[in-house]
Amino acid sequence: MKRFILFYTLILTHLLFSEYRNDALLICLAPDSSPLDIISSRDEISISNPQLQQVLTQYDATSIERWLPSAKDTDHDGDIYLNRIYRVTFGITGRQDLNAVKSAITELPGILSSEFEPIRTPAYTPNDPQYYQQWFLPQIGANTAWDFWSMSGMDYPGDQEIILASVDTGVDWDHVDLIDNIWQNLNEDADGDGHTLEYIGGTWVLDPGDLNGIDDDNWDNNSLTHIDDLIGWDLSGWSGGDDNNPIPKIGVSNYSTWAHGTHVAGLLSASTDNGTGISSTSFNCSIMCVKVSQEDQTGTPYITDGYSGILYAAQAGFEYAGFSIQNNSWGGGGFNQYEQATINVAHDTYNSIIVAAGGNGAETGGEDEQAHYPSSYENVISVAPLGNNDVWHHWATYHPTIDISSPGENIRSCVINNNYSNWDGSSMASPIVASTIALMKSYYPDRNQAQLETMILATADPVIYQVNNEGYLYGKLGTGRVDAQKAVETPLLPIIEFAGMDIIPVIDSDGIINGGDVLEIFAILFSDPGWGTATGVQGILSTNSPFVLIINGSTMFSDMPPGEAAINELTPLEIELLLDIPEGSLSMQLTVTSNENEWVQYQVEFTIDILVEASLQLAGDLNSDDNLDVLDVVIMVGIIIGDNPPSELQLTIGDMNGDEDLNVLDVVILVNEIISN
Repeated sequence: MKRFILFYTLILTHLLFSEYRNDALLICLAPDSSPLDIISSRDEISISNPQLQQVLTQYDATSIERWLPSAKDTDHDGDIYLNRIYRVTFGITGRQDLNAVKSAITELPGILSSEFEPIRTPAYTPNDPQYYQQWFLPQIGANTAWDFWSMSGMDYPGDQEIILASVDTGVDWDHVDLIDNIWQNLNEDADGDGHTLEYIGGTWVLDPGDLNGIDDDNWDNNSLTHIDDLIGWDLSGWSGGDDNNPIPKIGVSNYSTWAHGTHVAGLLSASTDNGTGISSTSFNCSIMCVKVSQEDQTGTPYITDGYSGILYAAQAGFEYAGFSIQNNSWGGGGFNQYEQATINVAHDTYNSIIVAAGGNGAETGGEDEQAHYPSSYENVISVAPLGNNDVWHHWATYHPTIDISSPGENIRSCVINNNYSNWDGSSMASPIVASTIALMKSYYPDRNQAQLETMILATADPVIYQVNNEGYLYGKLGTGRVDAQKAVETPLLPIIEFAGMDIIPVIDSDGIINGGDVLEIFAILFSDPGWGTATGVQGILSTNSPFVLIINGSTMFSDMPPGEAAINELTPLEIELLLDIPEGSLSMQLTVTSNENEWVQYQVEFTIDILVEASLQLAGDLNSDDNLDVLDVVIMVGIIIGDNPPSELQLTIGDMNGDEDLNVLDVVILVNEIISN
């Protein structure tokens, strides 16, 4: 019988933890219970329900968060109110017996129920036969991100109006896995047939009806440039002359460096779910082909016209769609102010998001900490490469200018003549990030350049610093590893501004702010109207001043929809100014966090300055009547002989000779002051 019970228990445990998370529970409060105030939800549990907090602490809970952050007070099904459901995660100790934890929580007053949290596997896998050789797609959560679209309803990820430019060695644009997603510049559609590519005699060609020798769109007001740029542009040609066919050099190996731009293009937006070849994160966006390597080079080609390509991609994308995302998987050392200026114009004037490879380490081999350009320039998203399971294998460039990391080893993509190959490099990591930005843009078409750039970095998974815990790497691999699921599922973060403050004296002897005062601080925050709703807003007050005692340094604000303000009227910040605080400006820091969802959160720090004035209290005026007389002498004598317990203020202003002791010498000085007056 015992063996049967043991066998049954093992089966139950296996079923439980193979279908459900083994480190989390979901809790639902009763309908008449107020939603929890979560003061701190990471590393230390601090909530407004002491009984629940006690149980969570007992069972090694590590975090608690709202399960459905967007749920309203009115969202409910019977007694289950969606805004009262919370996810609790546990450390090693707590997860050993979730049944016991579940029972203990359910027995608490105010708890409706508790549930194990099911593990949801991706519902959609594309039919591209080489998808299973692309380990990086599940690694960055592309599959689960795609599930946000209703495939069965013919609602597919991606958008052909979103342009991804491969600024590189050229693109083999008639590749079977790229041709359907090649950008067609309909502003150059001279014959008006709705396309600039045609399939003639078994071959894809530039539409002959559009090759009219005229710069039809003429966005640069120069009719002699970019004539018939139907799918992009070749800025380099054979020996410097440009043309409208941005293909790689003819006659080279299908797998040579000349295939570099084609490999990048496949990662940017290979046709996905077409039963052919590989998949791409963006699924189905448009690829602008921009060639920036002269063909008269022998051996391994280098980039000859990269910044011209950056500007063209930005300008052409802006003219066509008002926006573009471009990838630059190349670079080197050495700052150049003209290159930075080109980047700034492409970014600020032509609304282009510029993504660039962070570099492949030292020229002699091995990792290296160095600036790398264009990736280290301002207005560029710089990408470092990682291996499987987010491991840093010490061969690439790390640096404070790296913004984000991405898979960059054994990355399968397209090469010349309908072939495929696995390559390593930050060159591969970079287009995966660009492709993820395009996927996010297709889900949130109204997000602008700044919002997309902010959200791709804010949603990156910082787990890379746990996997790679070498101290010298911290902060030099960016905010984390790109995460497509988080990028798509996370609502737009807010931008919170400090609008002002009210200071209310709780203890004040003279009507001015000076030593001995106790102050309540009410901060007024404002949510930028162009960004997201601020939720779960917390404020923490800190200061380096040794003359300030923080009585209450933690506060909460109400949620702030865009364009609205909030004040911490229920939980004012409270400080005491020590008696010896010098006059002048007192600086404190208010750190505001909001929108916390696992590792994603918004945080901003404001400096609060308070003007401290000199005390108006008369030395020796122990009864604070603004006059020195015999009553002050009586009080001082009473303090000295122990009859009158002194206040801190009396001890300070009674110390007439400044020896930090109240004694008969102070009485003598006080009497002389009274006589002289």
